[in-house]
Amino acid sequence: MNIESLFPTVTSVGGAFLIGILLGYFVKKVIKILMFVTGGLVGILLYLQQQQIISVNIERLEASLAFILNSTVSSFDNITRTGDTVTLGIPLAGGLSAGLAIGLMKG
Repeated sequence: MNIESLFPTVTSVGGAFLIGILLGYFVKKVIKILMFVTGGLVGILLYLQQQQIISVNIERLEASLAFILNSTVSSFDNITRTGDTVTLGIPLAGGLSAGLAIGLMKG
């Protein structure tokens, strides 16, 4: 086994690992920002309802949230179906998933 035959595999795993770390860190920060904004909006709505400035229809709000959730899930299903034609290979996918897990844990 010579070193030149291992070079593409090592760079594939290492590059994917670094990309996974960066992607995990980015996803974690975006989720934190979205949670902060959503919590702020809910807090404002609850305060305005408590002050009787507005009235919130909970049933309609739940129906809207369920529609948004179902739309998001179906769009992710469509993305994974189109990704079936592209195969990443085990070293690239393994490095990417390990980096993504570490990126989500750190930060």
